[in-house]
Parts: sequence; structure tokens; C-alpha cells
Amino acid sequence: MAEHLRALIVLMALSLVFFQVARGAICQLIPEATFRRWRNLWVAATLALFLSNSVWICILVTGALLLFYRRREEHVMGLYLVLLFVSPPVPAEIPGLGIIDHLWVLDHYRLLGVTLLLPVALALLQRASTPRLGSSPVDWWVLGYLTLMSLLAFRPGNVTSGLRTVLSLWIDIFLPYYVASRSIRNEEGLRHAMTGFVVASMVLSLVAVFEILRSWKLYSAVLGSLGVNEWMFGGYLMRSGLLRPNASVGNSIVLGYVLVVALGFIFYLNKAISKPSQRLLGLSVLAGGVVASISRGPWVGALLLVLVYLALGPKALKRLGGLCLGVLVAFLLLSALPSGQLLIDMLPVIGTADQGNVEYRANLLTAALPVIERHFLLGSFDFLRAPELQVMMQGEGIIDVVNSYVGVALYSGMLGLVLFLGIFLSTLNQLRQHTRMARQMAPRIAVMGRALFATVVATMFIIYTVSSIIAIPVVYWSLIGLCVAYTGVVRDQVRAPSAPSSVIGPALK
Repeated sequence: MAEHLRALIVLMALSLVFFQVARGAICQLIPEATFRRWRNLWVAATLALFLSNSVWICILVTGALLLFYRRREEHVMGLYLVLLFVSPPVPAEIPGLGIIDHLWVLDHYRLLGVTLLLPVALALLQRASTPRLGSSPVDWWVLGYLTLMSLLAFRPGNVTSGLRTVLSLWIDIFLPYYVASRSIRNEEGLRHAMTGFVVASMVLSLVAVFEILRSWKLYSAVLGSLGVNEWMFGGYLMRSGLLRPNASVGNSIVLGYVLVVALGFIFYLNKAISKPSQRLLGLSVLAGGVVASISRGPWVGALLLVLVYLALGPKALKRLGGLCLGVLVAFLLLSALPSGQLLIDMLPVIGTADQGNVEYRANLLTAALPVIERHFLLGSFDFLRAPELQVMMQGEGIIDVVNSYVGVALYSGMLGLVLFLGIFLSTLNQLRQHTRMARQMAPRIAVMGRALFATVVATMFIIYTVSSIIAIPVVYWSLIGLCVAYTGVVRDQVRAPSAPSSVIGPALK
């Protein structure tokens, strides 16, 4: 049997067992009909991926499924997020019909954007009740960043390439942000979106644990069956003798980041789940996936997320003290176990494994500073050719800019970096203000604000350790959109405190 078919059998077993076990908990968050539809679509899209034997057949089948089921979704962001990681973002070039090289590059993330988000965005733009662009301070930072990046796309002088880049920017950045921030008008919509993301992430987590235990990447062989390079997302990378899993997101750090965001979401979602055993199981699955990613940036990001979440809540000092005590006990237990020492060696700061990666990140910042200074305001499109950065060339013949902030500053200068940072800092400021407002009316809504605030803080840290590749930007633009939607929900409750949160604002179908 072909390797990708054996991988499909494993994926089906893992996912169907998960859906069956988690069904009771998930149906406390969303209607059972929605759960069944999500489960069936996830299974159908996975079968299309593994059985198509062609990128374009897979895209056409998945696209048809999305278009057919889209109108049944009351909250489209939930469907978008639950299907976001069903496939690696395998690129497929749309032919240029002999006039140009190619029209555009389509992948799974953009397919979801075009089929699910674009029709909703067009409908929202035509609705008089849709909050206008600019009604949130975050809007201005996002629009400013998008405008700058769109203008810089034409800097190399190739108009065709510039137009393709501009289209990609608005599909990849604006659509997730706009639809998340404008289509969600109540707590129910936020809960659907968070649930969709957590469900998808739990499947990823199970896959990550399986991959590290069996030293087998389940999604690698399917790339070859689709007719693309099987190693386009890297080969079998090891750390301390353990495989660094990719699941469907193509990179272990990206995988860890996705699971950290899901961990933030589940802090809120657990408030609606009745059984403590179900809450504990959900947390354990995600925490196990974060550990299995063997990625130090997400590990520290997860710890930072928990610290910030507890610090913003009641009895902060007591709970932070308990967390510190628990971390200390866990460290002592690991030190006493032979296998535990292996994990300790991989920890940041105190660990000794792969110290070259830590040194590379420090050297990258040192090498990039003179290049940033030389192109201070608007950066440079060919910054990788700078002699200071050439010394960072790795064995694979690439210069890996493993810092999203450095990457933004190199490409778009300090103007781009200020706009990029402004998006996150403005989001945190809005969350802080509206979470305080929510505490006076609805404690559960305040918990959501704490969870979102902690998740944005963790995101800002993790992207300092990795470039914005593969799923990372798609996730944080959607996250920023959800945060803006949250502030809108809180404002609506302040204006109409007697109205239940589940009915504030019309749902978009």
C-alpha cells in the first residue's frame, strides 16, 4: 500500500476517534448539527486531499464542497477556522494563457479565503449595518500597513508581479481580518470561531504526538502523490534524537504557535463545558501537542500566555504562586527521570541542545541592524543581497530571517515596522479597555477578553522567534479580527445591557 494511503488510514482513525470522544464537549459550545457538518466536511476535505492525486483536482473538489456548504453556516469564521489546517498550503499556479508566466498562485488558505470569506466580505460591504472601516483604531493600523505593503510591491519594477502581490496581500490579510471583525456581532459568533479553531488544533495536536512517537510525518507522502516536491516544507528534522513534527502546517514552530493560540482560546471555552474531566482532557491534548512540537519559542510563548492570563484574573498572586510551584515540582520530577533530562536539555536558556539555533537568531539581529539603518524609512526589497546578511547563509543555501519584526523592518523599513507593531499594540489597548468594561456586566465575556489579550501577547513573543511563514500570518490576522469583533460585542452590550449576548447584532448567513 502506498505511504500516503497508509497515512490516510492513520489520520482517519485519529480524527474519527477524536470527533467521537469530543462530541459531548463540543456540542456544549456549538449546535450538534453544526458539529456534524464540520466533522463531515473535515473528513471529506481530507479524503479529497489524499485521494485526488492532483493539486487541481483537490482544489476543485474542496472548492465545490465549500461553496455548497457555505450558505448553511450562520457563522462563517467557525467553518473557515475548522478547515484551515485540513491541508498543507500546496501552491498551484494558475496558468497565464501564454500572455504571462502565471496569473496567481492558489493554495489551501487562499482557496478558503476566496470561497468562504470573499462572498461574505462583499455582502458585508453592501450592508448599511456593517461597522464601517475606521470605526476601530485597529482598522487604521491594518489599512496603513496594507497600503504601504501594496505600494512597496511595485518597487522592483515588475507591474505584473506587483499586481499579483497586491492581490495576495488583500486576500491573505484583509479578508481574514475584515470578515472576522465584521461578520461576528455577538458572543455566539466568537464562540463558534474559537471552537472551530480549537477543534482543528486538537486534531493537529494528536497528529503531532503520533508523528513524534512514530517518527513518521503523515502529510509528507501526500505531497508527492499530488505531484509536488515531497520535501517542499523541509525534511525529517531531528532534535535530541526526536522527530520535529509538522502535521499539516509544514513546520514544527508554526505547529507550536497554532497550538498556543488554541490553548488561549480554550481558557474561555472551558467555562461553558460542564464536566471537569472534559475540560482537563482538552487542555491536556493541546498542552501535549505544544510539548510535542519540540519548539522552544512556542514553549516560552505558552508559559507567557498562562502567566498573563492568570495575572489579569482574580486572585492573581495566589494563582501565579501556584503555577510557579507547579513548574518547580515538574522540573524536579523531570530531573529525576532519565527521559526527563532529555526534555530539560531542549529547554531555552538552561538547555544545551541545538544551541546553534539560539546563536543564529542573535547573530541575525546583529547582522540585520546595519542593513535596516541603511534603508531606514522604507527598507529594501533585495535586502538578502546585503553583504552583512550574506554571512548568515545556511547550509541549504538560504538566509532564514527567523524574526518577523526584523523581516518587516528589512523589507518595509521603520515605517512598516511601526505600522505592524501598531496593529498589535492597538489591539492590546482596545482589549484592555473593553475587558474592564465587560467585568461590570458579564464575567464570562471578561474571561474571553483575558484569553484574547494573553493570546495576542504570546503571539507577539513567538513571532519574535520565527518569520511569518505558512499558517502564522493567517492565524494572527484572524486573531486580530476576532479581537476587534470582541470589542464590538462589548460595546453593543454596554449600549443594550438588558439584551442577552447571544442575540446582539444580526447573524450573517
